[in-house]
Amino acid sequence: MSWEVHALRYAADGARRANQWFLGGSGGDAPMPIAYHAFLLRGPGGVIAMDTAADAARCARYGKGEFRPLEEALAALGTAPAEVRTVIQTHLHWDHAGQPGLFPEATFHLQAREMAHVTGPAMRHAVLRAGYETADINAAIDLLHGGRLVLHRGEVRLAEGLTLHHVGGHTDGLQIVRVHTRRGWMCLATDAVAHRANLDRRIPFPAIFHVGDALDAFETVSALADAPELIIPGHDPWVTEAHPASAPGTQGWLSRLD
Repeated sequence: MSWEVHALRYAADGARRANQWFLGGSGGDAPMPIAYHAFLLRGPGGVIAMDTAADAARCARYGKGEFRPLEEALAALGTAPAEVRTVIQTHLHWDHAGQPGLFPEATFHLQAREMAHVTGPAMRHAVLRAGYETADINAAIDLLHGGRLVLHRGEVRLAEGLTLHHVGGHTDGLQIVRVHTRRGWMCLATDAVAHRANLDRRIPFPAIFHVGDALDAFETVSALADAPELIIPGHDPWVTEAHPASAPGTQGWLSRLD
């Protein structure tokens, strides 16, 4: 089975500098914009959402511009949020987990280590809490107690041609996706590879829980994808700029990657 893979660029920040992309602050002071993405996978079983992005109010609060709602991307693909029955939650940072209520009929899939991480002793440290909001953690707990959140341990086959893989590093429970497309096996690396330059230089993004796991994740994403260009980073503007529009009128913000 081959899946369609669509990337929504729902927000951006043009003020980001190169030294903000690399652990240790290397890279200089040149502009290096950041993009914020969610992904939509479409196959015979319908549309699967990968992360729930953030809404306009939260993007404004964090100073992120060029906002596009996730509902608009779904509409361009001919799907309503209530039709989405599966959500892959890569981790629980605000820019990835901000709108679970958008999918009232969906079952969510998260690594058990991520839930343990955000409710455990590591959260006593402010630097490790950064990126999380309690509203998103509480929403995940509500989903769990409502029978709509599945907590996985490691690799899992979610559907034919679609697997989840725990890598950690950026957060303790970060998971990535391997998906079979008409171009071959693609790895949706999310924040395991924030920008292609992080992978090229083998230097992780500075928002990090475990440096060793983050370095190991570079090897994992490379092994999961059939070619380097099939490793899709989480925050590189290249994701939508280098791929064709998913539908008329979506150039630059909704792109088909497969």
